[in-house]
Amino acid sequence: MAANKGPLKTKLKPRHLPLLASAEEQLKVIRSWDKEDHDKLLLLCAEMGIDDGPSRFYDLALALARRQYAGFQQDPPLKKWTDITRGYLVVEVERLTAGGLDVTAAAGVLAERPEWKAFLSKTRDGGEGLRVQYQNFKESRFAAVMRDAFKYDEIENTLDEWHENLLEALENPHPPPYL
Repeated sequence: MAANKGPLKTKLKPRHLPLLASAEEQLKVIRSWDKEDHDKLLLLCAEMGIDDGPSRFYDLALALARRQYAGFQQDPPLKKWTDITRGYLVVEVERLTAGGLDVTAAAGVLAERPEWKAFLSKTRDGGEGLRVQYQNFKESRFAAVMRDAFKYDEIENTLDEWHENLLEALENPHPPPYL
């Protein structure tokens, strides 16, 4: 960050060409203004972390546009946890607890599965993040809907389809809307 003083914090002095100066003297003044502007642009590039290179000023223009105009800004990434992904988590944890594991162990087992890795926090124990999501969502109405959906697939003997849908939901938690 630039200090409170210095070229980037100091306003330019008024720029007027001396009226009685020769063309050569006026050109010298214009060149000094050019150099001052160029030096400040280089300082601004350094402050913004833009490396030297042929596209340096283009990169600077883009960086400044991204700060100022919404048309140059990206939407924040969509959250990975949706009602559907949480619903699948609830069902999968409960499937494992039905087999004798406690919730913490079941979350740990899921944390080792590749399809759930993207949903883990960067903590030392990713299973803990899944356990917390389970605890916070298990009583929701949507969790009940997902339990019913699983029971339906279980009765219809379509658990392969359940697993395919689970993988799809985890890989693409925000599918495009249907047209």
